[in-house]
Amino acid sequence: MNAAAQALSQRLAALGASGAFATRFAVEADPQLHIEAVGEVSLPVTIHTAHQLCATAQPAMHGYKDQTRLDPRVRDTWEIPASRIRFDSPHWQSVLGRALERIRRDLGVPPGPRFKAELHNLLVYAPGQFFAVHQDSEKTDGMLGTLVVTLPSRFTGGEFVVSHQGQTLRSRSSAGRLGMIAFYADCHHEVRPVKQGYRVVLTYNLIAQGGAQADEVPAQDIANLAVAVTDFWQTPAPSRWTGDSAGEPPDRLVYLLDHEYTQSGLSWARLKGVDATRAAALRRAAERLDAEIFLVLADVHETWSAEDDYQDRGHWDYAEDDEDQADDEAGDPALGELIDSDIELRHWIAPDGSELASDANGVAHGELCFTRSSADCTPFRSEHEGYMGNYGNTVDRWYHRAAVVMWPRERAFVIRARQSPRWAIAQIAGRFEAGEPAQALEWAQRLLPFWKSVAIGADGAALLDATLPVATALDDADTAAALLEPFSLQQLAQVMAPWFVQLLDRRGLAWCGERLRQWATSWQTPDGQLTWLAQTLPALIHVWSTATVVDGQALAAALVEERWRWLQSHVGELQARTGGTTRIQVLASTAPAWLALISGCGEARRADLRRSIIDALLSAEFPLQLPLAVLHAAGSEATDAPSLASVYAHCVRALTTRLAQPVRADDDWSIPPPAGCTGELGETLARFLSAPAERRLEWPLAKERRQVIHQLIDRHELPVRHETRRTGRPYTLVLEKTRALFTRTTAERRQWASELAWLEYAADVFSRPDAMPP
Repeated sequence: MNAAAQALSQRLAALGASGAFATRFAVEADPQLHIEAVGEVSLPVTIHTAHQLCATAQPAMHGYKDQTRLDPRVRDTWEIPASRIRFDSPHWQSVLGRALERIRRDLGVPPGPRFKAELHNLLVYAPGQFFAVHQDSEKTDGMLGTLVVTLPSRFTGGEFVVSHQGQTLRSRSSAGRLGMIAFYADCHHEVRPVKQGYRVVLTYNLIAQGGAQADEVPAQDIANLAVAVTDFWQTPAPSRWTGDSAGEPPDRLVYLLDHEYTQSGLSWARLKGVDATRAAALRRAAERLDAEIFLVLADVHETWSAEDDYQDRGHWDYAEDDEDQADDEAGDPALGELIDSDIELRHWIAPDGSELASDANGVAHGELCFTRSSADCTPFRSEHEGYMGNYGNTVDRWYHRAAVVMWPRERAFVIRARQSPRWAIAQIAGRFEAGEPAQALEWAQRLLPFWKSVAIGADGAALLDATLPVATALDDADTAAALLEPFSLQQLAQVMAPWFVQLLDRRGLAWCGERLRQWATSWQTPDGQLTWLAQTLPALIHVWSTATVVDGQALAAALVEERWRWLQSHVGELQARTGGTTRIQVLASTAPAWLALISGCGEARRADLRRSIIDALLSAEFPLQLPLAVLHAAGSEATDAPSLASVYAHCVRALTTRLAQPVRADDDWSIPPPAGCTGELGETLARFLSAPAERRLEWPLAKERRQVIHQLIDRHELPVRHETRRTGRPYTLVLEKTRALFTRTTAERRQWASELAWLEYAADVFSRPDAMPP
């Protein structure tokens, strides 16, 4: 943090009394506990009573993410639910009330909300039973923490350990008094294995209901805090490494709170300890500064260098447990320097409790301020990577934290636009609906410096759908073009076609054509482009070609032509890097895209382009399986079938010719040489493959030349065994044709006959004349 951030952190650190993360004490009381099916439980709990409790209890389950599991490797104890428990002592509620007041004071729970303890269950830990380190889930709305009441009994082991941000509190049993320990829900805690006797406890959920009243902060402290926030916003972000230049002043203040919160537990009214006081002070400072302020969840990820080479020292050995045992987790490597960090903000809560619609977004280094660093907190996940040659020996740690985020209201539009591009577009659209086009244009132009970076990370298709109407309505064509720049053709869906027609009507063919060409360069994967070609292109072309707007058909034709250029390039790449059955399969997978382009030519009245596409499809460059796949894609009832009459006729002729050839003789070992058999090596291989009587070739070749032949045979899946005999110099490459040649030939003839039969069945469909004029 820079000096301004440190000064702000110190101001916030000085606010409010610091409550503890946990508290423990003992009380003299007997709740006169009564358990259904057991009866009265006298204190101290005897072994006989403990046996009765275990006999009527059930194994306790534990929470894991959104599941509830029974896993004795994590939690091994007996549980009796609250519904079977009652207290017959008329004084118990007053005892519990006094305990709650002390807990409120010790934990720093703000006054105001109703603070109550809700009984959850009774637990019995027999010898050897335990509960591994965990955090409590928030079992009910408003749950802040947990109260554990240990009933008097005689046992050894079973130590209860609570830890939070490097601090630890331990609790053992009392033979004559009730032991009470209360802690916030984000604390990690465990019950170590009981050695002898039985540990019996009651657990309560600590719940705060209603609005909190944070500690009152003097007006002068609020004024000083407002000045510190203003200085923070006006100070350029610090450099992060040597030679890095200082950045711009931060857009926002992101202040990390000390405690952890879940989405269900995050509320202005239920902040824990000093978080409540500091958040309230920042709200008052925001009012003075006319700033917007929100409470958010902050997911933190940090990467640290490790001081030493890490070795896993295994799990905690409870059998050697000792009070003097170090509290550090055995196996955690020592942290060195912070290498990198990132924070993602989500779930935004306004002061009135409403939620802000915002995409998850990151935090710039200069926006961050904190009183307690994440390194001082307990991560919910940690991973170590040892030395890996030139990198490694690093520790990655993840934390669930919360933050107060605020910014000047005058910059609210730009800042919120960075967080949610769709929100920004909706605001601009709202200005048009309100009859304020000048304001809409001004806001749109304020997006341009950062629009590309935030739009690329958003849900592209949904954002494009929202942006097209705005781009159509804007009076400035350059601004409209800039708003549409980050998108791609793959995000242009059928439902957006009418809006593009309106764009064409307002901006003209050249402007819209440039947008399509620009989007065509922003594709993700070839598979995505093929899918879009087959599924979306026909619908777009139909809408544009049939629209009453001028140049609709010309725009459709331009898009078909551009996509044809791409398909030519794509199938050329497939041809170059594949061979054999793989080549046939990948080329056949492009058939729906070919069909879509041929259909699009008909809609756009581009007979010349359609002839070019069909000529390319039927060229000797491609295997016959490709045009056959196009016919299958059209289907026997497809409306595009008549335009494929020439493709149909070509396939019928080719298959008839092939089937008219005599069946391969048993002594015919000839193999058609594949493409690429050129040069000295290729010509020698081609002669061997073409020779009907030659089955074996012994070919002395150097290593590099052998590799060329190996690769060519493998790539084209030729039925030729190729091995190297490692004697003499150079070694000898031994090629031998295999009987797979005859198996393949037989299978091919069966396939040809099947395809020809299907074509004859579909003759009436594909032979109808095409109605499109030349």
